[in-house]
Amino acid sequence: MINIQNFDFLIGKWKVLNKRLKERLTNCDEWIEFHAEMETKSILNGLALMDEMKSAHYGDNFVGLSIRMINPETNIWTIYWADTSNPENYLKEQVTGEFKDGFGAFFGKELYKDKEVKLRFIWRKPATDTALWEQAYYDEKNKEWETNWTMLFTSMKE
Repeated sequence: MINIQNFDFLIGKWKVLNKRLKERLTNCDEWIEFHAEMETKSILNGLALMDEMKSAHYGDNFVGLSIRMINPETNIWTIYWADTSNPENYLKEQVTGEFKDGFGAFFGKELYKDKEVKLRFIWRKPATDTALWEQAYYDEKNKEWETNWTMLFTSMKE
């Protein structure tokens, strides 16, 4: 695995294979797969990155927007999200965290089925042309993290 300490590895264009649990927090083991494309750019003189992910999975012209900002004094990242599937869903903070020993762990809370759940993102970089992301909810009943979404990023080098 490649050692990473920030999100610079995401700058560029990517093909993204998404795998999402059909149902969350129900012991479901059925996964839905869909493809997307993403482009990431550095903004604010390197203090942040912005990307747009586009997919037809949620209907024509779905676009998701991430902004990742670092506090240069603490090296803590905050990740924000908005998308076109929920227009009243303004840019919202999702998780905060950091990279340690080439592994990114980020934590927050999210509303799921009208209930607040603990949220975790994990970032890994196994090779120069790939990256891995996973999202998990904390299952209070089973007292464990349930991974409910993964993305495999493959570079679209020009």
